[in-house]
Amino acid sequence: MLAIHAHPGDESTSTGGMLARYARQGARTVVVTCTNGEFDDAASGAVPGEFGHHPKAVAAHRRAELYAACDALGISDLELLGYHDSGAAGEVPQGGFCTIPVETAAGRLASLLEHFQPQVVVTHYSTHRDHVHANRVAALAVQRTGIPAKLYLTAVDGSTTIDIAEVADVKRKALQCHASQQLPGQFSLREHYFRKFDVTDAPLPESDLFAGITTSGPDLPRWS
Repeated sequence: MLAIHAHPGDESTSTGGMLARYARQGARTVVVTCTNGEFDDAASGAVPGEFGHHPKAVAAHRRAELYAACDALGISDLELLGYHDSGAAGEVPQGGFCTIPVETAAGRLASLLEHFQPQVVVTHYSTHRDHVHANRVAALAVQRTGIPAKLYLTAVDGSTTIDIAEVADVKRKALQCHASQQLPGQFSLREHYFRKFDVTDAPLPESDLFAGITTSGPDLPRWS
């Protein structure tokens, strides 16, 4: 399982329950975080542009929170692409993630797909410009490599619903690791996903992102 997120914290809010559930079941779970989160709030509460908001310091703090959250979720591997946060609105900073050519970022992600050989890939679906870009990058990397059997997008209501009740305490702990962002403590006990790409023909709706996948083990063949 490989989850591609735009910012530190997205792994916990969007997919925290799902990642914790599959990690508990023994799956190798990989998180790829595309940006450093420079435009998140500072630990002091200062927002971008305010006195006390220093992007490099914010990025360092957000990385530390990310590591703690991934540890709480039982993530096997964390990969940081290190792009600059584009911000939610206004002028995009030089080198902002959403200005990076899709082909360039997808090439880096494709290398990670080659390395980890994930059966399932999950990424964003939202209007935030970095999330949109992560979506495009993930889709191109999956298409080019042909490795994953499935590609899912986070959704409000989708083709696949994952019950996370048994790991709700784990997701809550991961959210608390992102203390500087004051992430919400309340959340649904179900996470929803939309199946965008699939070669298994597993029937819908699903309650398991791995439905229809029959191969397992460290040396998975490519999907044709």
